[in-house]
Amino acid sequence: HFAFPQPKPSGRIVAEFDGVSKSFGEKKVLRNVSFTIERGERIALVGVNGAGKSTLIKLLAGTEAPTGGSYRLGHNVEVDYFAQDQYKELDADSRMLDDLNRVAPRSQTELRNLLGSFLFSEDDVFKKIGVLSGGERNRYALARMLLHPSNFLLLDEPTNHLDLAAVERLEAFLEGFPGAWLAICHDRAFLRRLSRRTFWLEGGVLRTLDAGFADFDRWSEKILGEEETALAKMDKRLAEEVRWLRRGVTARRRRNQGRLRRLMEMRHARAERERKTGVAAGAARPPAEASPLVTQARHAAHLAHAPGDAAENRRVPALLAPLADELHPDPDPQAPDPAPARAAARRREAHAR
Repeated sequence: HFAFPQPKPSGRIVAEFDGVSKSFGEKKVLRNVSFTIERGERIALVGVNGAGKSTLIKLLAGTEAPTGGSYRLGHNVEVDYFAQDQYKELDADSRMLDDLNRVAPRSQTELRNLLGSFLFSEDDVFKKIGVLSGGERNRYALARMLLHPSNFLLLDEPTNHLDLAAVERLEAFLEGFPGAWLAICHDRAFLRRLSRRTFWLEGGVLRTLDAGFADFDRWSEKILGEEETALAKMDKRLAEEVRWLRRGVTARRRRNQGRLRRLMEMRHARAERERKTGVAAGAARPPAEASPLVTQARHAAHLAHAPGDAAENRRVPALLAPLADELHPDPDPQAPDPAPARAAARRREAHAR
C-alpha cells in the first residue's frame, strides 16, 4: 500500500472564467464562456472530438491565453496540468527512481511500490526516462504528479496507457483528493464513478450540469429535444413569413415595414441558435459578414425604413427573395425538414462514442 501525500488547501474559489472567448484565426473555439470552480469539485469535461476541450483545459492551465474575457485563479491555488504529451516535460537523462526521490523523498521501497502500481517493476525503475516509450513516459509522468500533487488538477486523458490496476490506483487517489480536479477522459466508466459535475462543450458554448457524468445522457437528451422543438417552431413561423414575402411586399405600409424587420430578426435569431447549438447544422448557412445575401438584406431593411420613391420601396421583395430561398428553399411549408433530426442523431452518436 502507498499513502499519497495531500496538497495544501486553497481558498473556496479555485478558478473563474468570465466571458472567455478563444479564437485561432477565423475559427472561434470558445464563445463567451463563464463558470466558477470551487474547492473539492470533481468535473467531467465532455464534448465531441474537436469541440475545444483541450483548448479550454490549456486556458485553465495558463498555457494558452484567452482572446477575450478574463480568467483568474483563487487564493493559494496551484495548478498541475497532465497533458497527453506530458512526457515532453521530463528530464530524459534522469532515472525514474532518482527523479521521484528528488520530487518527494521517500524510502526506495515506497517509491518502487508506487512505480509498480503503474506497471514499472523490478529493474525497470532504474531505467532512464529518455529510453521509455511515449506511453511509458506518460504513465511515469502521472505517477510523478500524484506523488507531489497541486490542489487543482487538470487531467487530459489520464487513463491512456494504464492497465486496470493502475486505473484503480488513480481512481482511489482522486476519490480521496481534497482539492479540485477537471478531467477529459474517453473512459465513460471512469467519469461516471468519479465526477460530481459535468461541463458539456459544443459549438463553442459551454453548458454545465450540477451532477456527475452518470446523469449526462438523460440531461443531454432533454436539451437536444428542447432545441429540436424550438427550432421546429421557429421553422414553422419562418415558413409562414416566407409565404407572405413571396406574395409581394409594399414596404411603404407601416405594418409591412415592421413585419420585414421581424423577419430579419427571426432569421438572425435562428442563425444564432444554430451557431450555438449545432442542432440544425447544414439546414441553413450561418450569416457571413461579407456575403452578398447579407448585403442585400441590409439594403432591403434600409429601404423598408426610409421614406422616398415608391418604386424603390417595391424593390424590397426582389432583394429579400434570396433570403427567403435560404430560409426555406422548399415552397411547401408542410414539407418536413430532415436536417435537424439528422444533425441531432449525429450528435447523439458522437457523444455515445
